[in-house]
Parts: sequence; structure tokens; C-alpha cells
Amino acid sequence: MGPKQNSLGVLLVLILFSSCSNNRLFDTYVALPEDGWPADLSLDFEVEVGADQEGSYDYLIGLRNNNDYLYANLFFFAQMEDPNGVIYRDTLQYLLAEPNGKWLGSGVGEIKHNLFIYKKSQSLAPGSYKFSLSHGMRDELLLGLEDLGMRIEESH
Repeated sequence: MGPKQNSLGVLLVLILFSSCSNNRLFDTYVALPEDGWPADLSLDFEVEVGADQEGSYDYLIGLRNNNDYLYANLFFFAQMEDPNGVIYRDTLQYLLAEPNGKWLGSGVGEIKHNLFIYKKSQSLAPGSYKFSLSHGMRDELLLGLEDLGMRIEESH
């Protein structure tokens, strides 16, 4: 493969990745503490929606876990505050493993990545939205969780 063909391949990959992310309004991950995620630690995300960005969006929660996580599922307490100060609260449950113990999600090796649907087709008006996520498991400290993220992307 010559230099021109190699450059063309790299350019196509960059275009593919940039076109996939054009519909994302927000996509941020936060590293969880290495010594475990305490139940009283909420992770907060703030999203500014401009007048040119209003429309219908899906909310997604991203999670990276490793083999030290002890459970097949995970409960979240989610809270969203809209620009008018109205607060919405949800309790969410997501599966991380099959009944036989095989991890769900993508990734090679010990760390698996999951992207969970939080809400679909939500209308966003201009302004500031605040999201807060904490775990709702019985254990005070959860081990084996690497990163937690929030993604907001255009609905399809």
C-alpha cells in the first residue's frame, strides 16, 4: 500500500468518526475513584443547549467496568434539572452480565463498556440542564467500576 492509499484510508476513518459524532450534543466521562464508588458520591454533568441546538434528543449513560465488579446489574438514581428549575428523578436498573456470568458490552480484555438508554426522544429547549447520577446498590462502596459518562445525541 502506497503513501497516497494509506493517507486516503486514514482520511476515510477520520470522516467516519467525525460523521458519527456530529449528532452528539454532549459526551463526557468521569473517572470513578480507584478505591470504589461510594453511595454518597453523585456525579454531576451540566449541559448548555443553544438556541440552534433545540430538538429531540436521547439521553444515554455510559459505563466502563472491570472484573472486580461483583454483580450482574447496577441500579442508578438519576436526577435531571431543566432550565426552568423543574427536577425529574428516576431509578434505573441495567444489566451488566448474562445469567452465566459473561459480561455484556464491548471491549477486549478485562474492561467492558456499556451504553445504556436513559431516556429517548426528549425535547430540549435552550438553557442549562443539570444531570446527577449516583449508584443505588445496597453496598456502600462499589468496586470494579472505572468510568461513568453521560451522552446526549439527536434522536433518530
